[in-house]
Amino acid sequence: MAGGLVAGLLLWAAFPPHDLWFLAPVALALLALTTRGRGAVEAATTSLLFGVGFFAPLLHFTHVSMGTPIGWVALTVVESLYLAAFGAAWACVSRSQMLQRWALAGRAASFAVLWCGVEELRSSWPWGGFPFGRLAFAMADSPSLPLAAYGGSVGLSLLVALTAGCLAEAVDGLRERRLLGALAAGAVTGVLVLAPLALPLASATQDGTVRVAAVQGSVAHDEEAFARALEVTDNHARATLDLAEELGEGSVDLVVWPENAADRDPREYSASAVLVEGAAQGIGAPVLVGAVPYADGVRYNDVVVWTPGQGAGDYYRKHRPVPFGEFIPLRSFIRSVTAQADRIGTDMVAGTGPHTLTVRAATQERDVVLALGICFEVAYDDVLRTGVLEGGSIIVIPTNNASFVGSSESAQQLAQGRVQAVIHGRSVVQVSTVGITAVISPRGTVVQRLDDGVQGALVADVGLRHSITVADRLGAWPATVIMVGAGLLAAAGIVSHARAQVRRRRRSGR
Repeated sequence: MAGGLVAGLLLWAAFPPHDLWFLAPVALALLALTTRGRGAVEAATTSLLFGVGFFAPLLHFTHVSMGTPIGWVALTVVESLYLAAFGAAWACVSRSQMLQRWALAGRAASFAVLWCGVEELRSSWPWGGFPFGRLAFAMADSPSLPLAAYGGSVGLSLLVALTAGCLAEAVDGLRERRLLGALAAGAVTGVLVLAPLALPLASATQDGTVRVAAVQGSVAHDEEAFARALEVTDNHARATLDLAEELGEGSVDLVVWPENAADRDPREYSASAVLVEGAAQGIGAPVLVGAVPYADGVRYNDVVVWTPGQGAGDYYRKHRPVPFGEFIPLRSFIRSVTAQADRIGTDMVAGTGPHTLTVRAATQERDVVLALGICFEVAYDDVLRTGVLEGGSIIVIPTNNASFVGSSESAQQLAQGRVQAVIHGRSVVQVSTVGITAVISPRGTVVQRLDDGVQGALVADVGLRHSITVADRLGAWPATVIMVGAGLLAAAGIVSHARAQVRRRRRSGR
């Protein structure tokens, strides 16, 4: 069982900030070998420990954010329970006689499908799921990344899990001195890792460029920064005016401020509006402003287009608020367990409407359609896919990492943005209050970046694209097929296990 904990720690090392992507298949191969053919309870326990070893350090940023370990421990346990269910299912499936006859094709594929089925489940349910820790998000620097344009996150995760399954078969073949089988499994492992490099990856600019300024205004490192009226807004206004002084008015088409950059909604507070308008006038371009409006006892998370001389226009409203981070499900029950439930006093509600914003490029006098995702929405393929299919030619991710300073959260989000750039074939402009702010090419390469704590701005000529990747054309189908396949495999494994037990009882009763 200790092997499960070690394997979980290896998988954590595959993710930012360590970025040792090649450890992901090694970790899963170790898990496959330590749980294959075991009893369901033993395999579930081992996989639970795997989950703890993986999720506890990966999600430690929730402790940093909340200032208490309660949420971190609870989230780690819940996510690990998904893996416990995976372990029990894999233990049953791996004992199937059919899989014993088709070890490489059967066991490796079944392991991969089961893993990804559980990964999809925890990434979408309940309350929208929590996709942090997808295998795909460890692959930003791997040769497998181009596959994301064809299979999305689920396809890339499936490739990693299949690679792990084949690696496990190679190790098992060596252990049992089946050298031919071990060589075959090892060869397939190598092919799976390197083959995506041969896939064409379209990234050329198709509809010209727009000059985008991404402003990271910075936030004081204390919990009261957003409570001090207009401090954060002023930081971003000053950084924008500094950029205007450096470049000159009318030198950019669009300015992007991060999530919550306006700590008082400029649509409601005149003092905030004065700061935003002054920055927009100074730079001579529309500014995308993050703001949080309150209405009828709830709040929303918006990105507002602020045009100089015209003020607030269209807005994107976050569609996927984070459970326990932006709203509290089952609040009455949670309150009976811990008073921490009321740290979030007003629940954030999911927005409706389009996933895009249309902005008039200041120096070109033409409209540009942007696909939007706020903060953790960068981890959801479907949120960004909707914006791209609605005509988004660039993906913009405003985020506020002020609560996670000193943790790996911002680095994880950057990796997610890189993978999403490839999935959707779009440049990504990811803008943070405190870091990391970056411009990412459609190939997943970081073109420019500002690190944690740096106040400043990036300016980049970002290419516009309109073609749709295979992954976006397929939409939710791959994930649906994987989940159905995993469910059928698990059911078949449970039935096979039950039948085997009945047969053993009958023989022992003779």
